[in-house]
Amino acid sequence: MTTHRNISHSLFATLVAILLVFGAFTPSFGQSKSKSKKVKKNVQTKVKKNSSKTDSTSINDSTTAIFEDAVIDNAVREEIAKGPVILTDPKRNLPSMLWYGKHFSDAYVKKPSISMDSLPDEISIVLVKDYSEFCFPMKNIITSPYGWRERWNRPHRGVDIALNIGDSVYCAFSGVVRIAKSFGGYGNLIVVRHYNGLETVYGHLSKINVKQMQVVKAGDVIGFGGSTGRSTGPHLHFEVRFQYEPFDPEWILDFKNYTLRTRKLYLNKTYFGITKPKNKKDIIYKADKSIVKEPEPKTETNKAKKQKEYYVTKRGDNWKKVAKKYNISETQLKNMNPSISGQLPVGEKIRVH
Repeated sequence: MTTHRNISHSLFATLVAILLVFGAFTPSFGQSKSKSKKVKKNVQTKVKKNSSKTDSTSINDSTTAIFEDAVIDNAVREEIAKGPVILTDPKRNLPSMLWYGKHFSDAYVKKPSISMDSLPDEISIVLVKDYSEFCFPMKNIITSPYGWRERWNRPHRGVDIALNIGDSVYCAFSGVVRIAKSFGGYGNLIVVRHYNGLETVYGHLSKINVKQMQVVKAGDVIGFGGSTGRSTGPHLHFEVRFQYEPFDPEWILDFKNYTLRTRKLYLNKTYFGITKPKNKKDIIYKADKSIVKEPEPKTETNKAKKQKEYYVTKRGDNWKKVAKKYNISETQLKNMNPSISGQLPVGEKIRVH
């Protein structure tokens, strides 16, 4: 009997000890969990604030990205030097907002809601301010031009440029990548929107080297040549579009010299659209050969050169007085008359212009 009582007391004591220990740790466990949640929340808030601060300082709002100017914010230029820049906010730095607004979807090449009627009858586009702002996408021959393809009974909205699989494909103008993915018959496709109002299209690539919303410069390697999608062999399918509508790339590209044909393009509404020929013959939409090239810089002729002007010194003249009379500095006057040193002699013929 005594033994049973001792065992009961021992079990009771053990149970009480367990309850006391559990009770002692339960409040702290609850507090620890609550504190952990609070710390986690504070960390998330801090990260969010820092992220917001980074976005606002690294990429400034662009208010000057109009179609005439190849504008990239200074902050973005600095970031580009460090590595690829991805625009995380679609409201910032989008090219050509004058023509496209904030529409920047990768769901289409031609926007379904855009019609030919929405295009201006004629517009002047400054392609580049300097030829260094352009790079030929692929320097090779055209294997299939822009126009109607009788063989396939459908329009060909770009030019096919010969290449080998793996060849580098270059971005034509600076801009932002709108599409960078596999896209139906185009295969691996890249579409870049530029600051001059145009979009360029690069199809059938073997590999894409950029991401959507990435800032790119003229001359960047954006992909590599291939034969993906609806392709009969390795080539680059290259298109130039304005307001999502294609026109013949040869209007602006010189495939003989691999350069831009002009810095300024006058786009006419008639340049857009490809119709099936009635006589069942292939129509090749060649670029107009009458585009006037920029005039060569005028060299100064002998007649146009400014005539040298001389002056005969009089009593009381000095370098300062004569220089002031002809609105030049003393140094300039002395440099034009290196044979005279010291004071000006009276009756000396000196050059003043």
